[in-house]
Amino acid sequence: MRKIRDIHHMPTLAALMTPFPYHIDIDSPIEAAESLMEEHQVHHLPVTRDGDLETIISRGDIDRVQSPGHRLEEQQLYVRDLCARRPYIADIHDPLDRILLAMADTGIGSVLVMREGELAGIVTVTDALRFCSEYLTDLTQKPGDDIA
Repeated sequence: MRKIRDIHHMPTLAALMTPFPYHIDIDSPIEAAESLMEEHQVHHLPVTRDGDLETIISRGDIDRVQSPGHRLEEQQLYVRDLCARRPYIADIHDPLDRILLAMADTGIGSVLVMREGELAGIVTVTDALRFCSEYLTDLTQKPGDDIA
């Protein structure tokens, strides 16, 4: 039986994040990041340095530097070469509305979710859209329309 979510309580990032995401070391070659993304069917990987969270790399970052004519296409590239930006980091207990608005306003595709200073998960635009779809489905389901 599906449980209708409480519409009077703002969900937090914990409700939709992917917990314990796969991650990659900053000194890994981009081919290793590509393989990890393919193997686990993900488009974003948190990046660590000596076990500490550093930034994030996306499939789009890799695609951009592999495009024909890119100035770096002939070089061996490492994850560190593509990670110049600072990631958006939020707490696991942050309210979902605030984070979704920040994602929309800034155009970011992912949020790294922390709990007590440690990486706890990741939220991507895809996660947010899936959650919102399920949430809306729950809101519009009539009582007694439980799916067996």
